Amino acid sequence: MRYLIEPQNWIWVAVHDNFPREDSVQELEARTKAVQTWFFDLDDNHADSPAKKIAKLAMGTSHFSPRYLGWCAQTAWKLARKGKAAESETWRDYVKSFLRSEEALEQVRERFTLESARESLYSGVEDFCGLVAEAERFYVTRNIAEVAKAYASALSLNGFFPESDNKEKVVEEYVKRNQHVVRFGIDGDSEEDAGMIDVLRFYDKEVLGFYSMDKPNGEIHPKFDVSVSKDRSGLVRLLQE
Repeated sequence: MRYLIEPQNWIWVAVHDNFPREDSVQELEARTKAVQTWFFDLDDNHADSPAKKIAKLAMGTSHFSPRYLGWCAQTAWKLARKGKAAESETWRDYVKSFLRSEEALEQVRERFTLESARESLYSGVEDFCGLVAEAERFYVTRNIAEVAKAYASALSLNGFFPESDNKEKVVEEYVKRNQHVVRFGIDGDSEEDAGMIDVLRFYDKEVLGFYSMDKPNGEIHPKFDVSVSKDRSGLVRLLQE
């Protein structure tokens, strides 16, 4: 990958090697502004994972509950075997086990308000979402509606698709309902987000993919065009030049 902003203070922007070399910044700016619909991931992409916070706080249950302790043990075992790929499954188990009662959901709503969501966003995320506000913007997230609504409201997004265990299906259904949309943006950090790119390219859509990373490691996910730090302030500066 090629850096458009060299890593400094954990901020960088880089593009895939196949991204146009001539006028790369102008190309990135033009393609970003041309996107008609954005699909954003939430957890560990726009903010430290709300799902992990919910689980660590044992919301909807208790740290001393045998069921919760059993979930923790199973989660540790699955993460040890599968790594990040196990996060979707373990979170789905948590939601089904502990977050289906009105009491639990009220606890979540009290914790994740519009104000707390805005305060927890990574630097530059709100500014970036503002820069692309002429497009339709949606969260496609495995998180529950109560959390997705707080973050979508904080960023004035057009909507959200919660508990999206199959992000590819969500995107495919959107494409079928909105066949006039031809240019899409994907902003994520996982294989599930890469799957949304696969669907869009299957339907011959133009896709610009932003892949957020914890640190620059010299590689970018092959299905994405741009590597960005979690702190999006560098990206914002680049797009405003």
